[in-house]
Amino acid sequence: MSLARVRYPCQMAAIFIAIPHAAVALPEGLEPAFLPHVNEDFLRTQSDVFTDQIYTIDGVRTARYPWSRFVADPNRAERQTSEGGVVPLLDFDLQPLYATGCEPNTDQCMERVLRYHRPYHEDVARAVADPRTRFFIDGHSMSSSPPRRSLDHGRTRPDGVVSNRGDDYGNPSPGKPFLTCSPALTRFAADRLSHWLMAIPAPHAANGIEPKGDVWLNDPFRGGYGVRSHSAPNKGLPGIQLELKQGLWCDERSFEPLPGRIQWMRSVLSAWVSDLSEHLDSTEPAPLSQPSL
Repeated sequence: MSLARVRYPCQMAAIFIAIPHAAVALPEGLEPAFLPHVNEDFLRTQSDVFTDQIYTIDGVRTARYPWSRFVADPNRAERQTSEGGVVPLLDFDLQPLYATGCEPNTDQCMERVLRYHRPYHEDVARAVADPRTRFFIDGHSMSSSPPRRSLDHGRTRPDGVVSNRGDDYGNPSPGKPFLTCSPALTRFAADRLSHWLMAIPAPHAANGIEPKGDVWLNDPFRGGYGVRSHSAPNKGLPGIQLELKQGLWCDERSFEPLPGRIQWMRSVLSAWVSDLSEHLDSTEPAPLSQPSL
């Protein structure tokens, strides 16, 4: 018997989820630009693997970026051109993606932004502007062991991270007043996710990673370009970035799904979104008073 309450699709439609990093495809004309090892198998190891499946929830509208993040990363600003920006030159282990001298120049980077990055964000913006939308989620996954490129390299990661651009309690950070979601609603989202991770039994997994229910706020991820761009809390449209530990549903050596775990994760998220929808239904939308971006 499922522990999740049933929600009607029209109620679940208040939630919109963007899925920016699930894809592994390269546009045909760009494939020769990359080193030979940069193929779909490699790109899967660099993706938010299977997030297109776990975030596909009955009644919830989604948008999925169709290209690898290495084409033009939709979670970076258009003119964020430093390494690790909108068109990365290195992978997550700090290894080159291009042969020396073949890296895309400024004009080529902007062409990618216009052709791939901007249309995705235009699609997301239209969905967020839909009168049905009352809450935005930028849906990601994180590797269980932080890669060399990550600021938290060498640390242990939790089951999930809920981010609103604030501090470890969801409150504004000193000198950075903008929040994508109120502290109270951010903490509610984290608490309910923690609850469902433990309340719905997870099938045993051969990789030994079992849910612990630990969900952190804004650590190590405070929320990137996606949640900053498409949340409008000052207009009554809050949003969060969600990172989930991909070892909960994926063997991170073979990058194959763990039996039963994708469906389990989807059930967890469905129950969680149900709680968010019910909470939104029971509270009046109150704009968050703060500077807008």
